[in-house]
Amino acid sequence: MRISKLEIVAAMAAVLLVAGCSADNDIQQLNQNEFALRGMIASDRQQMNSLQQQVRQLNDQITELKHEDTSDNQSNGGNDKNLSARVTQLESEVSALNAGMVATPASPAAAPSPGGESEEEAPPGPVAAIPPGTASPPPAAEAPAELPPSWPNDLDSEIESSKSSSDPGIKLYRKGLDAMKAQNYALAVATFTRLQHQYPKSELSEPAEYFAANALFETGKYDQSILQFNDLVMRYPKGRFASPALLREAQAFLKLNDQIDARLTLQKLVSDHAGSPEANAANTMLKQL
Repeated sequence: MRISKLEIVAAMAAVLLVAGCSADNDIQQLNQNEFALRGMIASDRQQMNSLQQQVRQLNDQITELKHEDTSDNQSNGGNDKNLSARVTQLESEVSALNAGMVATPASPAAAPSPGGESEEEAPPGPVAAIPPGTASPPPAAEAPAELPPSWPNDLDSEIESSKSSSDPGIKLYRKGLDAMKAQNYALAVATFTRLQHQYPKSELSEPAEYFAANALFETGKYDQSILQFNDLVMRYPKGRFASPALLREAQAFLKLNDQIDARLTLQKLVSDHAGSPEANAANTMLKQL
């Protein structure tokens, strides 16, 4: 049977069409895999940041315990043994956390290339190449407009409610609130941190960490504020400041041009605190990312 030239051309066109569709599917799958990998990296990074924050807090507690007045311990009748036991326990917790950080895989973005060059110096890989006839990827989305912070309203409410509080740490708490009101953010952070160290079981520890994180945000220390917000949400996942902390944490990531972590944080906010005003704001921000 003789095959005409027209049939040959049609067959070749069909093969090229199938190959083109396959290439498009491969590119789409690569993009999906890349996004999933970046999500895993961001999750590892958040876990690492949380572990580092816990280590710092435990080291602070160890330092304070070691420098406590020995005369007070002797007058309390044998508290030296309790103090030593507490220090030993804290040191073992620090060792465990350090071991956990070593076990946490480092972000591939920070790893050197096989040739010893940094990621910035490495040539672009084949994924960046776009086959002929393939549409260029859309430009990166602009960061959504920043929402006004809610902490000033929370601050006024806390100042009013603190007037009737009998909590042991209320004096430090009021001092920190007054510093926030006066925009003396450095003093606010120092005061709230002192409150958390001296009264770790106080009900004021949660709002103290929330306002301290916001004070760090206001001074442009976005990395440190992220650690504080993340630690707050982990310690008080159902607390009254959990949803505003997540929203503020996402805004801090955007300040650092980290849209991947911002998106993950907003998604967690929507998932864990659906129906809250912050979740509604998060939904709006996600549409703009």
